[in-house]
Amino acid sequence: MDEPVRWVSKDMAARELEVSLSTLDRRIRDGEVEVLREGRRVYVRVEGPEYLSDEELLRRAKDRTDELEEAVRRWERIASELERERDTAKRDAAGWEAVYEKVKGLYLSECAEHERTERWVGRLGRAVAVLAVLLVVSLTVVWRLLA
Repeated sequence: MDEPVRWVSKDMAARELEVSLSTLDRRIRDGEVEVLREGRRVYVRVEGPEYLSDEELLRRAKDRTDELEEAVRRWERIASELERERDTAKRDAAGWEAVYEKVKGLYLSECAEHERTERWVGRLGRAVAVLAVLLVVSLTVVWRLLA
């Protein structure tokens, strides 16, 4: 039965063949290893089913664990930043609520003052009208007395 053939990256081939990259490069130059080039990418022909040694499996698991731990740290930083932003927003909202209450109080006192002023203006207007009538009556009486 024929062994399956796979084309893998140089990095993967060096790991599977358990040689350094420089050794693999030398074998490629010497023609000991068949390669396939696609643009700048180089693929090495490896025969046999994909079998990973215990060391390779362990290394991959550790690499994946490291990646996941870094992702957890990154998400924890993001969560921490979001919590700080939320707390700041809460403080700002509380501050704005205090400002709103103060402005509302000022507005209500201004409205009350405006109503008092309107009442005084009305009273003053009526007083002026009464005084004007009295003045007209007084002038009429004085004019008749002098006439």
